[in-house]
Amino acid sequence: MDFYKGRGTKADEEQLLEVIDDVFFSDDDEETKRNFKDLLPKLYKEQYNPGYNNVMIKEDGKIKAAIGCFPLEATVAGRKLKVMGIGNVAVAKDSRRKGYMVELMNLALDIMKEEDYDYSLLGGDRQRYGYFGYEPVGAEQHFSINRQNIKHVAGKDFQTTFTAKEVTEDDIETVDKILELYKSLPYYMDRNRENCIDVLKSWRSVPYAAFENGEFKGYFAVQKFGGLQEIKAVNVEDTVNLIVCAMQIIGSDGVDFNIPVFDTEFCDYMAKICAGSSICPVDMVNIFNFAKFIEAFLSIKAQRMNLCPGTLNILIHGFKKDEKIAVTVDGKNVTVTETDAEPDLELEHHRAIDMLGGMFSKDRNSLPAFAQGWFPLDFFAYGQDNV
Repeated sequence: MDFYKGRGTKADEEQLLEVIDDVFFSDDDEETKRNFKDLLPKLYKEQYNPGYNNVMIKEDGKIKAAIGCFPLEATVAGRKLKVMGIGNVAVAKDSRRKGYMVELMNLALDIMKEEDYDYSLLGGDRQRYGYFGYEPVGAEQHFSINRQNIKHVAGKDFQTTFTAKEVTEDDIETVDKILELYKSLPYYMDRNRENCIDVLKSWRSVPYAAFENGEFKGYFAVQKFGGLQEIKAVNVEDTVNLIVCAMQIIGSDGVDFNIPVFDTEFCDYMAKICAGSSICPVDMVNIFNFAKFIEAFLSIKAQRMNLCPGTLNILIHGFKKDEKIAVTVDGKNVTVTETDAEPDLELEHHRAIDMLGGMFSKDRNSLPAFAQGWFPLDFFAYGQDNV
């Protein structure tokens, strides 16, 4: 048997899509039938090189297992971080229990270490991916709002003056305005004019822009079966108009959506008018460069709230390497440097991720008082950017 393990090529793309569609979607009924090219055009269109961006195992030229390794770039508080999104973890039905998933996940980890990725994200079972260094990280604010809320906030006869229209790749002026708004926050992924609409179409969504008298007022993405994936107004006070536009398109009397906790203006606005809210973890994350990760996401937190000054020395036994670092907060400035100082805290990989970004960590309780407000970090990942 001819056995191959490694990255795919462009010649593998058609077979790759057939295999992963069969693994994930063979049980779909005709009404809800899915395929990866429609579900995530930003990853599986030919121009995005899905063959090369998968590691795979082939037997006699037939793909038996594949894992998507999709390179991304995050801008976090002005810092560029190299990110790997993991997706389509698939083993063909006739090749299970051979250890192929473990082999490919370890290969993906080796690639990320060798190519100096800063962190990786994926969606999936916590324990399954915990074996490979991933833990749930971050906090997103979940809001629910309905027409009853809007009636009391804006009046029982409120009708939006906004008009929403679907946005396509050809509407370059509107795409540029969406990108400018998206990148107005201190965290964003590498969306651009060429891929923006494909990104917003992720998870069977349709992007819309809202206008009033021809003026761009904001945008949102609506899922095919009714969910609201992303929403942002140019002026936060116009959010209720965007929400009503979305409700009209969805055909619903209520919507739910998630926004980053560091979008404080948006969170404050919604907290005053919503039907309910909660804070949930964002995604599964693996960290390869703790120093860069901490400096970037702690900088976001330092910009939105007053943190106590001080220096915290941490020794982290990471998956990639040991890191002995000094984390210093001085007003709005955050720096992370190597240090020889005695650590205030020594953590293995998983406990370090939990302490830095998990919803709960007993290690945070033992931190010096000045550092207890630094964590969890303000990690976030927009749903449309996930893989």
